[in-house]
Amino acid sequence: MATYEVFGRRKFDDPLTHVGALHAADAEAALLLARETHFRHDEGVDFAVVATEDLHRLADPTLLERRVDDGYRQQRGYSGFRDKRQAAKDAADARGLGHVRERPTPRAGAPS
Repeated sequence: MATYEVFGRRKFDDPLTHVGALHAADAEAALLLARETHFRHDEGVDFAVVATEDLHRLADPTLLERRVDDGYRQQRGYSGFRDKRQAAKDAADARGLGHVRERPTPRAGAPS
C-alpha cells in the first residue's frame, strides 16, 4: 500500500493546505478514504491527494542560504560603511593589490 498526502481547503478562496496522510491501494481509494477520514462532516469544499513518492524535496538545503552580502539593498547595509571600506582596503593591501589609483581631480577650465 502506498502513502498519500491529503490536501484540502475549507472555502473555495482558501489555498490547499496539508491536512494529513493515509495509506491506500491507489489514488481512487485514497480519495475515498480522504473524504471519509478528513471531510466527512463538511469540514471543507475541496480536497486532493498526492502520492508521497511524487513529492520532491530539495536535495541540498544549503542552496537556500544567502551567499552574497546583499545588505546594500537594505538600510542596515550602509551602517559602518567606512569600516567595511577600510577592511576591504586593508585586505587588498595584504594581498598586494592595494595599488588602487586615486581619481584625478578635474582641472579648472578643462572641458568635461
